[in-house]
Amino acid sequence: MKCTIHFYKLNYDFSPEFAEVHHDGAPSANNRKYDWEDELAVKGGINDYAIQENAVYHLKGERNEEPFEEQVENMLLFTFEGKDGQQTRLAVSMKAVEDTEIQENDDRVIINVFLDAREPVANPVPGVYIALQDFPQSLI
Repeated sequence: MKCTIHFYKLNYDFSPEFAEVHHDGAPSANNRKYDWEDELAVKGGINDYAIQENAVYHLKGERNEEPFEEQVENMLLFTFEGKDGQQTRLAVSMKAVEDTEIQENDDRVIINVFLDAREPVANPVPGVYIALQDFPQSLI
């Protein structure tokens, strides 16, 4: 099964009323619905996926050539099991999530995650969005 995940940062200044009056409800160049969008695809397809609310995400990396691992709590965690047995994890701070949509059919899953316009997020690695309030202090 193919899997694509879209992350949309809602635009605080978007006016549905303006869109309705001037563009039949559609956004326009001067009235954008989203500030930005990221699209990620899980390579090779997936066998299964799970979504867990209020989960702990382990942010791993290197700082000054030293490895680190920080736990980030209250995350919406997406875990995808690849056809090769590998797991892919994406995560978003619960407080940054406005809404999610899942479209699933026989051979495709599309997940849309809408991020709150008022909640600033950091994106330390692709597919991970951490609210600035939740970001580990040791990494700032």
